[in-house]
Amino acid sequence: MKKFAPLLEGAENYPVVHDGCPISMPPMINSDRTKITLDTKNVLIEVTALDLQKAKICLAVLASQFSAYSEGEWKHCVEPVKIEYEFDESRNETTPTLTYVDFDVEIGYINSRLGLNLSTD
Repeated sequence: MKKFAPLLEGAENYPVVHDGCPISMPPMINSDRTKITLDTKNVLIEVTALDLQKAKICLAVLASQFSAYSEGEWKHCVEPVKIEYEFDESRNETTPTLTYVDFDVEIGYINSRLGLNLSTD
């Protein structure tokens, strides 16, 4: 914990995930209570980032990928979490947002970025 403590110096607010006691305080601690094992049934995916939009995208991808390993009727299910901001209730939101956006991209751009030679076919 020592090496991360300076990150919170002078901060008025900082993230804490708790369930009666702190579960996680990114990037400070991750509790033994939250370690994943082969017997794990529920997973809370927490993402910390400096860019909110990138964090939301990362969370959506991780939640979607984890859901593929659920069993039975829960396969590919993601339960949302409501985030309540104590200092600004207008910012409250439910996450992850699993919406998608369609956009056009040039095939040449994809090929140049990925080092491929795809065609539109």
